[in-house]
Order: sequence, then structure tokens, then C-alpha cells
Amino acid sequence: MGDSAAHVVNQRVTLLRDQLLEHSKGLFREVLHESIRQIDKWGIQEHTPFEWMTYITEEVGELAQAISEYEYRDGPRNNIVQEAVQVATLALKVAEMYGGGRD
Repeated sequence: MGDSAAHVVNQRVTLLRDQLLEHSKGLFREVLHESIRQIDKWGIQEHTPFEWMTYITEEVGELAQAISEYEYRDGPRNNIVQEAVQVATLALKVAEMYGGGRD
């Protein structure tokens, strides 16, 4: 690959990376908002790892249902996003419980 072709490829990779990062920021904001909503609704939750896993499993089931509704019954695509955000929010709570994010 010549220098100019490599330069074009690098530009495209950089553009795609920047677009992905920007999209991810929006998703992370949604997870943060969901976490705040949950804290406002239920307060700070202290559960055992098994209890958290049970809640996450329930949310994964709701995500599966949203995907099934979308694929087979023309359900709304946004329901998939909402359920995925709830799964991600609970998974982050487990990571926080075990010290994730603390340096």
C-alpha cells in the first residue's frame, strides 16, 4: 500500500473511531441517567452478588423479549435500547460493588 493510500485508510479509521466514540458517549449518558433514575426511585441499593445477578437476569429476559417483539411483531426498536441500558446499568452496579472504577 502506498503512502497516500495508507493516509486515506488512516483518515477513515480515525473518522470511524471518532464517530463510534461520539455514539458511545450518548449511550453512556443514557446509562448514567438510568442509574440516577434508579437511585432516585429506590435509593442506594445494597444487595448480595446473587441478588444482583437475579436482577440482571430478569433485565436480560426483558431485553430478549424486546428483541423478539422487534424481530417478529414489529415492536419498537427503542424498547431494545431501553432494556439494554437497564442491563448495562445493573452490570455497572455490580462492577462498582467490587471496586471497579476505583484507582
